[in-house]
Amino acid sequence: MSSDKLNAPAIVIFTDLDGTLLDSMTYSFEPARPALRKLKDLGIPLIICSSKTRLEIERYRQEFGSLYPFVAENGGGI
Repeated sequence: MSSDKLNAPAIVIFTDLDGTLLDSMTYSFEPARPALRKLKDLGIPLIICSSKTRLEIERYRQEFGSLYPFVAENGGGI
């Protein structure tokens, strides 16, 4: 077995944005920031799945510091 497979994360988290990571009224992710930091520290991939466009999601990914793939436009783009 390759060492890459041995080091692969055992957990992957898939999440929506609106009302989940983002506050449904302000669209702020500040309340989720400690959890996002913990996931990053643990090396747990966070995969965003949203109805938002690629451009919108890429903006949030940049703010989160995420390099993981994402699902945009309700699955219209992966």
